[in-house]
This record gives sequence, structure tokens and C-alpha cells, in this order.
Amino acid sequence: MLCETIGMQRYFFHVLNQTSYVRDEVGAELASLTLARARASDAAGEILTSDLREGKTDIVFDVHVEDDEGARFLTVHIVATVEAGAPPH
Repeated sequence: MLCETIGMQRYFFHVLNQTSYVRDEVGAELASLTLARARASDAAGEILTSDLREGKTDIVFDVHVEDDEGARFLTVHIVATVEAGAPPH
């Protein structure tokens, strides 16, 4: 397999929030955990931006990065609150 010969590993990016769990069934072959962390961070940013644009005010979710055997390498945990009104003086 090509990924074994050049040190690639398949990472899966699962998303969990208060109401759902979306399992990544495809994953991505990446050369390092650093690249997987960057991909998870990008995904978290996209989800956060989408939720904010939808008008959500309390946002909590995780992006879990796992290998094909289910071993978790890291979790990106996001908590965001939008407060409306005048800024404090």
C-alpha cells in the first residue's frame, strides 16, 4: 500500500455536538499528526463560521481525530457564545 511506503496514515475527523454525531467514513491520508491537527482546526473553523452565520448563539462541538482502529489522537473542542447588546463600559 502506498501510504505505508511513504509514511502516510489515514486520519478520520468525527464531529460531535449537543444533538448529533457525524462519523467520517472516508478520512484523509496525511503525512503527520501536525497536518491532521491543521485539518481538524480548519474543519472546526468552518463549522463555527457556519453556525455563527446561521444565527446560533451558544455553540459547543468537538472534532475528534482518530485512526482507522478508533484510537483518538486529539480533540479540538470549541465553545462559543454570542452576546447581543451594547458593549460594557
